[in-house]
Amino acid sequence: MSELNKKLATNTLWQIIGKGLGTALSLVTFIFLLKYLHTEGLGALSIALTYGSIFAIIVDFGLTLTTAQMIAEPNANENRILSGILSFRVLSAFLFLGLGALLVFLFPYSPDVKLAAVISCASFFFGSVASMFAGVFQKRLAVHYVVIAETLNRSLVFVLAALLPLLQPSIIIAAGIFVAGSIVQLTITFYAVLKFSHVRPKIDLTIWRTAITRTWPIGLSTIFNLVYLKGDVFFMSLLHVSNHDLGLYAAAYKFVDVVTTIPVMFMGLMLPLLTLAWTSHNKVDFKAHLQRGFDGLMLLAMPYAFGAIALGGPLLALIDPDLFPGGRVLALLGPATAAVFISALFGHTIVAIHKQRPMILGYLFVAIVATIGYVYGITHFGMIAAAWVTLISESLIAIITASVVLLTTKIKLSLKKLCAALLASLAMYLAITLIPLPHVILSIIFGIAVYVTVLPLFGGPNPKQLLQLVSPAKL
Repeated sequence: MSELNKKLATNTLWQIIGKGLGTALSLVTFIFLLKYLHTEGLGALSIALTYGSIFAIIVDFGLTLTTAQMIAEPNANENRILSGILSFRVLSAFLFLGLGALLVFLFPYSPDVKLAAVISCASFFFGSVASMFAGVFQKRLAVHYVVIAETLNRSLVFVLAALLPLLQPSIIIAAGIFVAGSIVQLTITFYAVLKFSHVRPKIDLTIWRTAITRTWPIGLSTIFNLVYLKGDVFFMSLLHVSNHDLGLYAAAYKFVDVVTTIPVMFMGLMLPLLTLAWTSHNKVDFKAHLQRGFDGLMLLAMPYAFGAIALGGPLLALIDPDLFPGGRVLALLGPATAAVFISALFGHTIVAIHKQRPMILGYLFVAIVATIGYVYGITHFGMIAAAWVTLISESLIAIITASVVLLTTKIKLSLKKLCAALLASLAMYLAITLIPLPHVILSIIFGIAVYVTVLPLFGGPNPKQLLQLVSPAKL
């Protein structure tokens, strides 16, 4: 194996380890927060964190990706680019997140939620500055620095969440522990960057103009994405949905957050292969990579969607019996997650074929549909309407991104494995609903066994072939 291939393999392994550890720590932290804050407190905290994340996404405006592209170009003056963008990111983050911290006092939230939202904005300030350095490590195949920083962030948050009873459990203290984690992540990331670049904040209007010119299509799309990505909790908080219902929704959505790390990681590894094949005009390899990504993600997404419909309530009750009513939400968010798998595949492919600008109108259309749906639906039907609108919005994005890719590339994908996954998932659903077992974990194990057993009968892969198809090591 060449030195470059060894570095690529090591880089990939670090990403997998980082995603796995981060997801596990995040899930256990969530359980601690639920235990100490209870469902209503979790709902209030989700309002504060969602509020801060909205301004953080606006601050990013696609600049993290643009920075990575700028410093990766031949003969790029990395020190100048990073120094200029660092000053731009610090100033813009301070401006927008500071504005967010002030505007929250105009919203109809309780004093505790308002203060927690202010603290949340502070947390996202440090996190947004840390994130812009990701390209430095990607360029050098040294992503382990990013993984270490993020893992220490989540580890500290986990420890502080576990100690929450000693710190007086409240959403204000809970929001504060995320600030501590973000400061640790920024500190470690910045010192790691200094090993490779001499970065100092510097106002450089030329760099600012170049970055803004390149990033605005991504940033505009990101802002439109905000509506359906964060609109559910945001609109529920404004339309007087109870904190208890918000807590149920947040608990159900946590399972979406955990599972959707899979397609993001998978496509992060597939993107260079798709980009290389497309820029090299190698349509055979491009189609093979796209087909493999489609098959692998659908074989994972379909059983999750059907499983969420069948076992949503018992699965949430496993964490806390009070969460059982949230199963109605998870039954809708499960299929929405399958749509996210599709949009992750084709969304990354859109970047590979350089079709980000045509997608702006698609994102705008979905944003308008989602806004109307959230306002009308939540007003009349509450929490369950938010889940329906999320499902519809994610499905629309999946359809639009798939259409843009397939029309541009003129590729016809085989649906054989998708049909096999659907039929096997239906068989799994019938088995776990018609044969109830005494514990939800036993039902999950039984369902997986049924799925992998009947999948080859419908033309899908056997268990060994399935593992090979979705294994990052085989990419």
